[in-house]
Amino acid sequence: MITAVLFDLDGTLVDTETLSAESWRRVADEMGFTIDDETIYSFIGLTRPVIIERYGDKLGGHDRAEAAFDRHYEIKFELAETDLHLMPGAEEALRTLSARGFKLGLATSSMRDIAERELAPFGLMGIFDASTCGTEAPASKPNPDIYLVTAEKLGVDPACCAVVEDSFNGVRAGHAAGMQVFLVPDLVAPTPEIQALCTEQLESLNELPAAIERWNSEAAR
Repeated sequence: MITAVLFDLDGTLVDTETLSAESWRRVADEMGFTIDDETIYSFIGLTRPVIIERYGDKLGGHDRAEAAFDRHYEIKFELAETDLHLMPGAEEALRTLSARGFKLGLATSSMRDIAERELAPFGLMGIFDASTCGTEAPASKPNPDIYLVTAEKLGVDPACCAVVEDSFNGVRAGHAAGMQVFLVPDLVAPTPEIQALCTEQLESLNELPAAIERWNSEAAR
């Protein structure tokens, strides 16, 4: 039975991935390097250190990559002042699941100050019973660490947790943690490999409470 629901943040609860993609394009123009959408989308679900380590050469070397990452966040938050929105059904899903007695966890690759800043306009940080952000877990998604650490904080067996994700790296992390993964795609359509790792694919978070209750009803039979 699912008793806890663990949420990714960017692209799952808050519509930040489009802002992030646009900010990377603007940084590339400003700093004179080339970056395509495939590379930008491959960043989704990864922490800052991992992105800089893996893509530093593409961004012009380690120091230049650090500067590019910082500038990307500056532009992203400039855009967020007018264009930051919750994903459809996000607040309703969180409040419904909380009211039904599910423990809620936040497991995001964004650093804690960024996560709090993104959720602040919507007053939702306090709805989570536990949270793990950025480098607070030993390894980044697609490793399972961030979800296992969050489950431990909640005092819930991983097998009793659901993960809600939009990214390939996040899906892999949730599946590797031994959790039921509910995918709500954002910018990138899932591949057959990713679909096979998911318990269910949803059109939006509006469908999530019913999907989890349906899973629990079937598990109880």
